[in-house]
Amino acid sequence: MFREEKILIITQLGVESYSLLVKLASNYDKIIWISSNPYISHEILKAYSCNGSSELFSFHPRFGHAVNPLNLNEISLAISRSGNEHSCVIISCISELIMYHGVSKVYHFILSVMRNTRKFLAMMVDGAQDKKDELLISTLFDAVFRLEKKLASDEWGILLIPELHIPNRTYMLRYEKGVVEIQQT
Repeated sequence: MFREEKILIITQLGVESYSLLVKLASNYDKIIWISSNPYISHEILKAYSCNGSSELFSFHPRFGHAVNPLNLNEISLAISRSGNEHSCVIISCISELIMYHGVSKVYHFILSVMRNTRKFLAMMVDGAQDKKDELLISTLFDAVFRLEKKLASDEWGILLIPELHIPNRTYMLRYEKGVVEIQQT
């Protein structure tokens, strides 16, 4: 469905975005996930039955392995030690890392991780950083999508919209019990 190897999702907070990241990564042998929210990440990995083929690193030691968000080298080492060419790296805490380090350090960190990773998925929280920071980070990715929730006739619709107009590349998501289904609109 997605040919791109480096994908950024810009979203409001919600479990749908976390689920989407795992759905996009599920074709890879192993998922390496850096998350600021270990509970949601852990539950989504369980919903997709990825526990044996995933490694979760978070800012809290409750689930998975703890990494220090103030140390980008530690996070980078955790990724490189855990992955191989058949792994997919997910970083769902880009906004938090920008808050701690500033956009220039996070830009170079992402670039470094991307050099050693075939499939790289990331998430930014819409409005958590300056628009210029969001745009700068976006330049690193093959594709950038915005996840939008809209209320239509008493039901929430979830749309995945490309930031650049790409014909026939808007998707409708259906979310149920931790799992996302993707349909092209």
